[in-house]
Amino acid sequence: MAVRLTCYGGVGEIGGNKFLLEDKDTKVLLDFGKGYSEDAQYFDGGISPRAVNGAGDLFEFGLLPEIPGLYSESALQNTSLKHTKPTVDAVVLSHYHSDHTARIGHLDPEIPVYCGETTAYLNEAYSEMGDSPLDGRKVNTFRTGDKFRVGSIEFDPVHVDHSIPGAYGFVIHTSEGPIAYTGDFRFHGPAGSMTTEFVQAAAAAKTVMLLSEGTRVSPDDPKTGMSEKEVLDETLKVIGRSDKLVFSSFRGNDVDRINTFAKAAAATGRQLVVSMRTALLLEKLEKDKGIKVPRVGKEVLAYVKRKGSGRIDDKDYRIWERHLIDVGQTAEQVRKKQKSVFLHIETWSLPEMIDIKPERGGVYVHSSTEAFNEEGETEEETVKRWVDHFGLSYHQIHASGQAPLDGVRRLVTGIGAKTVEPIHTEHPEMFRDFSRRVRIPARATPILLND
Repeated sequence: MAVRLTCYGGVGEIGGNKFLLEDKDTKVLLDFGKGYSEDAQYFDGGISPRAVNGAGDLFEFGLLPEIPGLYSESALQNTSLKHTKPTVDAVVLSHYHSDHTARIGHLDPEIPVYCGETTAYLNEAYSEMGDSPLDGRKVNTFRTGDKFRVGSIEFDPVHVDHSIPGAYGFVIHTSEGPIAYTGDFRFHGPAGSMTTEFVQAAAAAKTVMLLSEGTRVSPDDPKTGMSEKEVLDETLKVIGRSDKLVFSSFRGNDVDRINTFAKAAAATGRQLVVSMRTALLLEKLEKDKGIKVPRVGKEVLAYVKRKGSGRIDDKDYRIWERHLIDVGQTAEQVRKKQKSVFLHIETWSLPEMIDIKPERGGVYVHSSTEAFNEEGETEEETVKRWVDHFGLSYHQIHASGQAPLDGVRRLVTGIGAKTVEPIHTEHPEMFRDFSRRVRIPARATPILLND
């Protein structure tokens, strides 16, 4: 059979990467995540697929492909699809964001997963928290340079820079020539040189087909954006003008942002205090010799919420949380030393502000992507109301995890593939501005490598 690729997500949308690569008798999934836009049409704002119905609720709206030999028995309960022996040989993950991983939990557990070592450390943490889609699966790890083979397909993983550690692109060697898959990438992050190395490897392989993300390929996206160094500089300016509490919300697995805010805290005589979830992630990542993270109990402390009894009592906390109490700060402790704390909490933990009672004149740093849909705008307005209520100043300071249009152009032209398939983008047609042969994929329609 000719080498072919079928996109079951990630086309005409941001996220939702689910690509089936077939070569001879080998079938491999490249990522298996949830879509941000299509999934949100049916499951958002508190509405979630029912676990009791397996994958059935997602099948109903075409959010998962109904492919025999792909799903576990529990995923197929109450559906018309019958469970059979797996027909897919592996899932290869680019990184641990949910739009690339979240639907793996529905797959047959006999299908092995290949991921970077850093992703495996992240998985350890999320597994302890009880919400990892990789639980119960055989996980094979790699680093840049560790080529591995699945049947007739050889994978050459090459690191790329992204807003989560351990992100990879792949040069994929098939029986009919090489394919390059970018995952998610940027050049403007602290490790932008890693993305350059991926481009060089894909160009040297004389790539036939390039699967490139284009999250920010849009008529409305600015050509450039903040670098992480600029995030640090701007944060120092903002918090240096206040002797009150500084707090921020951002994605807790963005290690670059954690490192940036740890530096900002140290430079202004503050202590960075992060959520318990983030503290556990940092503890796991300390084992990874390839990255640097602040040490829990030293450069960072954990924020300890009241639970259950309303007191700080071990019995109210899950096992993974209990040891963090000893390196933690309670609302009362933060309240008493506001001018020496830089606090990170997730937006759903904003009610903690009621216990902390921040003094007026403090600073809130919103360090996430600005809202891109109606629900995001509603959440952003809610956050601003909380900030206004407590008399804090609001500041948007963020460096994107994705390359802007010019960065995508740089990658596409640098690799020089025979054909380019735009993925993970709402504007695939704009890729024609920087490549002469662009094929826009259609959902569930096979693409032949050498068509």
